[in-house]
Amino acid sequence: MTRTTMAVAADYADAMLVARFWKNLLFLLLFLILLIQIGVFVWIRFGMPPPTGAATQPAMLAGRDVTAALTWLINTIDFLAMLAVVVLAVVLLLIVGIMLVGRLIGVTHTTRAFIGCVLLGVLLFPWQSLWDYPIAGTTQEEPAPRENVQVGPPIGLPGVLYTWPELQHKAHFANDPPTAAIVGWARFVGWPVVAMIILLMLQARSSRGLKFALGEAEIQVAEPIRPSGPAGGA
Repeated sequence: MTRTTMAVAADYADAMLVARFWKNLLFLLLFLILLIQIGVFVWIRFGMPPPTGAATQPAMLAGRDVTAALTWLINTIDFLAMLAVVVLAVVLLLIVGIMLVGRLIGVTHTTRAFIGCVLLGVLLFPWQSLWDYPIAGTTQEEPAPRENVQVGPPIGLPGVLYTWPELQHKAHFANDPPTAAIVGWARFVGWPVVAMIILLMLQARSSRGLKFALGEAEIQVAEPIRPSGPAGGA
């Protein structure tokens, strides 16, 4: 191997190491965001009284109203989640490109991880915002101002990431009939868990592909089965 060839191989390896660092960082950020979303729902579900009529109850913590803080938190993590999943997809695509140009092994695993990341982005996006879902409790009517609670159309298809108005009005879903409880728990816990599983799968696939490309692991190739000849070499 010539010196130039060794320098090119080292450059490819350095590029993939940088990409792996950012891939792992974005994975941790997305995983933490999904955990926060589940945690905030559990707290609102069991730590706040259900809304009475059209009025919503403020979120209280140690005797203080933290509704504004929770609104900022949910909006921020929704923004960070979409930003992180887009950047993660770009990083995975960059890794695939480096592998293709360098003719490195492991590109199959990384390509599958990239496709999984695109699917994850589609699942995470808060589509309910496009369905006019989260405008709950903002309309005032005259001459007697009152809160007009309307959380979107009944056919709205939500994404994994919820919005604060949606959580505020929908977290205290009824447990009877059972279908309402199933739909509610699936909305706020089930789908985030599914997103976390997809995230773990694409992280495992991309990590395996990078290990193959960097020579940190070897692909096991099954040896061909050789037909046995006649006994005694006849």
